[in-house]
Amino acid sequence: PSPPSRPSGQTGAVAMTPVRLDSVVAFLSELDRRGVRYAHWKSNEHLEDALRGETDLDLLVDPGDRDLFESVVREFGFARMTLPRAKTFPGRDGFLGFDPTSGSLAQLDVHYRLVLGEQLVKNHHLPIEEWLLEDTRVLHGVRVPDAARETIVFYLRVSFKSTLRQRLYAALGRAEFPPANIRREARWLASNVQPQDLSSAMEGLDLPVSEEEVLDFHRRIATDALDWRFVGRAKRSLMRRLRRYQRRPTVVAWMLKGALRVRSSRPGRRLGLGIPPKRLTPRAPFIAVVGADGSGKSRLTTDLAKWLRWKLSVRHLYLGQPKSGFVFKLLNKPGSLLRNMEEAKRGSADGLERLAAVTDALKWVYLANKRKRLVAEGLRAADRGEVVIAERFPLPEFSSMPVPMDGPRLGGSGSPLEPWEARQYAAIPRPDLILVLAADLATLRERKDDLPIDDHRSKADAVLAIEPGPGVHVIDATQPYPEVLLEAKRRIWEEIVATR
Repeated sequence: PSPPSRPSGQTGAVAMTPVRLDSVVAFLSELDRRGVRYAHWKSNEHLEDALRGETDLDLLVDPGDRDLFESVVREFGFARMTLPRAKTFPGRDGFLGFDPTSGSLAQLDVHYRLVLGEQLVKNHHLPIEEWLLEDTRVLHGVRVPDAARETIVFYLRVSFKSTLRQRLYAALGRAEFPPANIRREARWLASNVQPQDLSSAMEGLDLPVSEEEVLDFHRRIATDALDWRFVGRAKRSLMRRLRRYQRRPTVVAWMLKGALRVRSSRPGRRLGLGIPPKRLTPRAPFIAVVGADGSGKSRLTTDLAKWLRWKLSVRHLYLGQPKSGFVFKLLNKPGSLLRNMEEAKRGSADGLERLAAVTDALKWVYLANKRKRLVAEGLRAADRGEVVIAERFPLPEFSSMPVPMDGPRLGGSGSPLEPWEARQYAAIPRPDLILVLAADLATLRERKDDLPIDDHRSKADAVLAIEPGPGVHVIDATQPYPEVLLEAKRRIWEEIVATR
């Protein structure tokens, strides 16, 4: 088989060679086999990037084939996403898929209606879906519109998306116009289209757009003469002529665009007003990664969160002892002082010993309550469609350890707070999926040897004793790390699909 790819934004693939995602290629082939009318309707200059999972697949699908299309989507294990309200409009849907060979994600941005518009606000529904789908060709194995029709849509897109700021910066000589990505796509389209092709395509276009302006646009992109003056004039004229296709009145669209611009700004994001990421529907899984010291929990949870965060909202929880925080540090101080004292001096520290016993008990109860609260917050986030990945988890399987890993610490101590601590842990629900990183003590000591060997052995034995079963997947953590990461990704995706 071909070596798997490592798309930008997606970590942990086994090799760096960029190749097409097998699952995406098979999915698109199945659409053709089933007779689904579709086309990858824009940005086909970098279509191969989409086939590698480096960017979204923008599919226009015949509304009459919607049920058939979605049945193929389900067969190939795509998960439906909830788009942010600011990016939602009628006739748009989003699905996320997974390529098990490479561990890469693939997003389908699906349109049943062709909605275009300015940045942040797509305010025009142009009823040209049938015109765009009736004449298609195959490019890189994918159905795409006829190049002339794609060029006409590109003219509309470029005009709509240009901003006053872009044109002003270009006029002042402070920025290139059009931007490099637009220029690259323009050159590619110009090389694939002749003026007579555009004239033929214009005959079936039921929009108030003239052949002359489209031919002028083509001449400019073919000669690299597309400038800010032309685009500015085209935008003003098109906005006036296409007003009947607006989804909202012009003033309302301006107000909405202004609000979204504020939300998308750096101050807006810092205030928590930013446009949220996509989420899973109806809910997302709560995943916990457990293992002894040296098994790779921190690295794995960080990489898994980064992998999913490329397209989804993800919450990364740390359920170990806090590395910061005033309360925990304050309660830990007396016990820490006592443990650091020389043995000969401890006899004269009865008062400190009694204080340490009280503060240590309070510390463990505080930590138990904090873990319960963090898990509860994570479960609420999962119910909202946010994937939760917890590094460590207070599993009941660890309670029989001399010092339970990430669990109750007052058991058998005789402390009056012992029942309270036990109740906090008993109230913590089990995760949807537990990934267990299992490794022998020798391997763990090679990776991390800064804790007493007896403690390390106890943790390793407790982890090795966990059996695979429903909601529990054991991973051999002695494998090369890319293999561990890929196995974890596969199991997480299975869990995501199982909850659909």
